[in-house]
Amino acid sequence: MLAIQVIVVGFALFALLLVFFRFRKRSLSVLEFLVWFGFWVAVGVVGVDPDITYRFAALIGVGRGVDAVIYVTLLMLCYLAFRQRITARHLEQQITQLVRKLAIEEAERRR
Repeated sequence: MLAIQVIVVGFALFALLLVFFRFRKRSLSVLEFLVWFGFWVAVGVVGVDPDITYRFAALIGVGRGVDAVIYVTLLMLCYLAFRQRITARHLEQQITQLVRKLAIEEAERRR
């Protein structure tokens, strides 16, 4: 096993433990747990057998395995950035509503 494989598999195991502990602390929903668990298992499997990426690339019509991994990673990052933006906008709206409510209550108390 190459050094990079040991590093990737070790990090995947570490990440799996973090996901598991976050799930036990109720910081992750079941769906989030399953998604992240599946992701880190896939990373570990690719770390053990990198040739899987070539078969995956052939399946989706890409020439090299590393290109397929890069494309999938970029898609995931774009999706996660989108989700983060939606979450941030929702939180901004909630904060705005709360501040308005508190300002109205404060104004009514001063009357």
